[in-house]
Amino acid sequence: MIRRSAVALLALCAAACDPDPAPPVATHVDDWRDRVIYQILVDRFENGDPSNDDADGIAPVPGDLSRVQGGDWRGVEDRLDYVARLGMSAIWISPIVANVPRIESEDGYHGYWASDFTAHNPRFGTLEELQSLVAAAHARDIVVIVDIVTNHAGRVFAYDLDRDGALDPDEDLPPYRREGYDAPILWHDGPLRVFAADGAIVELGREHFHRRGIGNLGDYEERRYGDFPTGLRDLDTARDDVVEAMIETYAHWILTTDVDGFRIDAVPHVELPFWQAFCDGLRRRLAAHGKERFFLLGEIYEGDPREIARHTAEGALDAGFDFPAKMTLIDGVILGGAPPSTARAALETNRALFRDVPQPLGIGLSPWQARVTIADNHDLPRVRAEVPDAFAVDQALVAMFVLDSIPGIYYGTEQEFTGRSHHEAREVMWESEFREDLPSFALIQRLATLRRNSIALRRGTLVLRHASDVGGIELESPTPDAGMLAWERTHDDERVLVGLNTHPLQTSRARVATSFSPGTVLEDRLGGALTFEVAPDGTIELAIPPRESVVLFPIP
Repeated sequence: MIRRSAVALLALCAAACDPDPAPPVATHVDDWRDRVIYQILVDRFENGDPSNDDADGIAPVPGDLSRVQGGDWRGVEDRLDYVARLGMSAIWISPIVANVPRIESEDGYHGYWASDFTAHNPRFGTLEELQSLVAAAHARDIVVIVDIVTNHAGRVFAYDLDRDGALDPDEDLPPYRREGYDAPILWHDGPLRVFAADGAIVELGREHFHRRGIGNLGDYEERRYGDFPTGLRDLDTARDDVVEAMIETYAHWILTTDVDGFRIDAVPHVELPFWQAFCDGLRRRLAAHGKERFFLLGEIYEGDPREIARHTAEGALDAGFDFPAKMTLIDGVILGGAPPSTARAALETNRALFRDVPQPLGIGLSPWQARVTIADNHDLPRVRAEVPDAFAVDQALVAMFVLDSIPGIYYGTEQEFTGRSHHEAREVMWESEFREDLPSFALIQRLATLRRNSIALRRGTLVLRHASDVGGIELESPTPDAGMLAWERTHDDERVLVGLNTHPLQTSRARVATSFSPGTVLEDRLGGALTFEVAPDGTIELAIPPRESVVLFPIP
């Protein structure tokens, strides 16, 4: 049984005496497809209040990206107008709960090492500052997604392997043991706390963790039941009381802050029944408070779309990130020069793997409609670090905004950051001075405006019209359509034709079928001066210069 903490209960009672402890919650989203998501690592974005820089006695180490840098919620609020000018309409921010501050080689600046699920992270500011950030975002029609973790906590205990009551060097990171460790545990800073159904604060015990030691992320069983390599303690999410604790804990944070969605970390590390119970329970709790269309977006880092579809089955997550599109279209075709036909599944046929109706009490969109496409994030190399070709990167950004998915932009993409991995790709944003005169800022701003002004680009279905079997890697191509990719977006009477030539040297040509009437003249609204006329048979002869993209609308 989960144990209650008398001290914590007194603290909660004191908080309850506050006449207005939380803002009223409301629904701030009509259709998530109308949004563009901007990911922010709070510690790296803007330092709005230096007074919270040395929480827990650990001060920022400028220049060392493995250590805390000092960004906070006030800093994010201070830069919301910048975010809005870029064209972003949703922000995805770091986890908000208290964290283990430091281990041997790095700090918990990112927020994924929870030490107390009932307390906010003091490094990021006060609870009132978090609430102010959310309210200020809503005032600008920007919705807020918070990153959460249900799979594990931080390194909150050690394994007392020799049962001597003292921490020995080998007891923090023991190797994986299939049958688990029956040894006592030594809490580093007191038991892990969560919220219970009645709002009380309770403590987790050793029985609420798998306690199998450090798992190999490449092994299915060890990934599911083992601790993360840095010693993050794996919760036993098959237990009903752990499921209820996660539901109540995260419902509390929604009702306390009025955020609009969760990006959920490490989804494949947790059993599918957990997701169905967690998502259903959370949706029901929110429905009772009038909070609708709360986005449950999963990080399902898999190239196999069937795994993403499995975690968005009935009653589970609303959607996942479209890593198959990232791997095949963005990385493979656009950045890597693979034949466009290799992205056919990601663009079209994968759709059949997903349920075609929304989740009960969900966001009103099917998992396919609500999937999010990214070019990079905090766990991946920056898109500009992957290839030296700026034109290829621009084309990847174009593709994200004209697919039938929700675009996700990682902070600093518009500042042309080039970090290659892990800490390096989590740069300090304020050192860029938030410049708005860079080509990438202008491109993203233009793409966001183009999408905002076109319901077909935001909500339309996608029909693939052409995908060449010859890629841009074939520099001396024997085919005129090398690197060519085209699709049509349709919503009611609005139609848009998208064309991408991913070849770096060749002006490529392809005759593509369309649904436009013969004689219709289409113009490129992305920025070029190209026009095309629909032939009597309904086709268009596309001729696109190397590494160029067109977004074609009919001339009124």
